[in-house]
Amino acid sequence: MKKSIRKIISLMLCLAIVAGFAMPSFAAPKKTAFIVVSGMNTFPLSENETEKVFPMPGDVIAKMVLKLIVPATMFLLNGNYDKMSDGVIPALYDAFGKLACDDNGDSIYNVSTQTFNSGNLAGYEDYFMDETSDEHGVVRAGIERFGAENTYFFNYDWRISPLDHADELNKLIKLAKEETGCDRVALAAFSMGGTVTMSYLYKYGSADVDSVTLCSTAFQGTTCVGSLFTGDMDINMYALMRRLAQLTRKNATENLVLYFGNLLEATFVNAALEKFVNGITDNTKDRIYDELLIPIFGHMQGLWALVNDSEYEKAKDWMLDKNVNAEFIKEIDEYHYNVQQKAAQIIASAQEDTNFYITAQYNMQGLPISEIAATSNNDYLIEATFASGGAVCADLDTTLGENYTQQVKDGHNHISFDGQIDASTCMLPEHTWLIRDMGHVDYPYGESTDFILWLAESEDYVTVFDNEKYPQFMQFDYGTNALTPVDETINDKTDSDKAYDIAVYITKMIADICIKVLENVKTAVV
Repeated sequence: MKKSIRKIISLMLCLAIVAGFAMPSFAAPKKTAFIVVSGMNTFPLSENETEKVFPMPGDVIAKMVLKLIVPATMFLLNGNYDKMSDGVIPALYDAFGKLACDDNGDSIYNVSTQTFNSGNLAGYEDYFMDETSDEHGVVRAGIERFGAENTYFFNYDWRISPLDHADELNKLIKLAKEETGCDRVALAAFSMGGTVTMSYLYKYGSADVDSVTLCSTAFQGTTCVGSLFTGDMDINMYALMRRLAQLTRKNATENLVLYFGNLLEATFVNAALEKFVNGITDNTKDRIYDELLIPIFGHMQGLWALVNDSEYEKAKDWMLDKNVNAEFIKEIDEYHYNVQQKAAQIIASAQEDTNFYITAQYNMQGLPISEIAATSNNDYLIEATFASGGAVCADLDTTLGENYTQQVKDGHNHISFDGQIDASTCMLPEHTWLIRDMGHVDYPYGESTDFILWLAESEDYVTVFDNEKYPQFMQFDYGTNALTPVDETINDKTDSDKAYDIAVYITKMIADICIKVLENVKTAVV
């Protein structure tokens, strides 16, 4: 009898031990409260919640164009810059004026945007489930992976201070924790959302956040806004053609547009157009700023958060009056000097208890509105060096050079195979990924959204060396929707690429011959 009892007890102990070891296998998967922090204008700005203000509806654009035709035509006839400004500036003000903010940075008109900041996305799936790119596509992927009840979308009026939006983001994070039962949340911030997320970390710390991923964000500003706010305007026509070509997202079409751009460049048409366009801006700049840009955009704290550090003080001198705008300057200074300038410290502090990741794109043309913006390595809107938190980047169409050596020797290679990027100088070189040939916050649904979700839900603090699918440097192909490593195959050319190279070579050769012939004729005549 005693032996039987012992056997039973022994058997029960064995079963308990086996069950203890087996429990992890049957444990529920980690539950994630996933919050996407949107970029600029993911939903339109509307007046009185009904009349769309920005992006402008078609009828407003049509009215604006009609108002511009007469002054533009008269200028071509008489070349009078003031008379053209008399007609053009009021037409543009009528179209954009309702976006204006007052001296405190508040909307003058009853303009706002639809937000999703009151809870999870259960019941709102229809807004996102057909989306295939940008923040909406990432939200869709989040809903499919984590469930709508565990997925959140934080969006906002982009004109307002990111420090104010940080307060609302804090409320949503607290609510998400309460609704889901999660101790902490995963944040994925896009574009301007980086300014909001960094403002949140500055004001509230990272105790409630399990992971942060900054995706193509402007947390270090951007040259396009910095140039605009310093009056540094210089249009580059070839860069403009390259931007138009890349917007097609199609290899053959892109090459066709680029070929046309090279043709205009070789025949000096671009130079003539640049002289004409920049002549207009140079002669109307003061009135454009005083009567249009400063009254409408000059008091948007959200835009001031996008001014990069090297141009910030110059921008304040250009756009603002230190006495009249003293309180406004105090507000924007708090963000610039305590958030943007101290980003490295904020990130280092967050890393103590939070997985922090940065992703950026490169090899794309930015807005060519200034000399530096025309050549800088970009993702369409934000320089790769800013979005990556400090990478050394070659200008477009160039490399760092054969003799270039990695700036920070940490025992790992952080130079891209194409020779364009050195990520060793980033704030987080081991946790920063760069994607070649992908446009600003595109992240098309599929492999790229899988990558973002992998970062969001990883329990370990993963690095650029931990997953062979996601090395530090990747290339995106819009045709196949695939992410692949930037390796020796990066120089492989398609038939379209080869045809483009031949066409450009022949065009430039013919143009050079024509130019020499014209020079010889001119010399002979003289």
